[in-house]
Amino acid sequence: MRTLSRDFLANPSGIWGLIAAVIVSIIIFFINRRIGRKKHLFDERYQQTNNRSKARSWDAMIVVYLIAWFVVIIFDGIGFSFFLLTALYALHNVTAIITNFFFSTKHE
Repeated sequence: MRTLSRDFLANPSGIWGLIAAVIVSIIIFFINRRIGRKKHLFDERYQQTNNRSKARSWDAMIVVYLIAWFVVIIFDGIGFSFFLLTALYALHNVTAIITNFFFSTKHE
């Protein structure tokens, strides 16, 4: 029986490729942020548009969670998938409540 460490030592290219991709993504993020600041792309209109799009995506995810929850109950029954979706839905709403409370007290 082979273990994960032996497989990794025999062929670590997959993990190294993932690590390289993360490093390249971080470098690209900082380069784009620097270019955006020089061109003043991150002004107040950008922030407002970005915040609205995030809010609408959260609203859409609530609907997606509820539909997925219904489908899981029908096809899979009450099992791991049901409890996982329920936990994600609850976590989604708890974070929405916390951020709403944080920003409502911050602006007063």
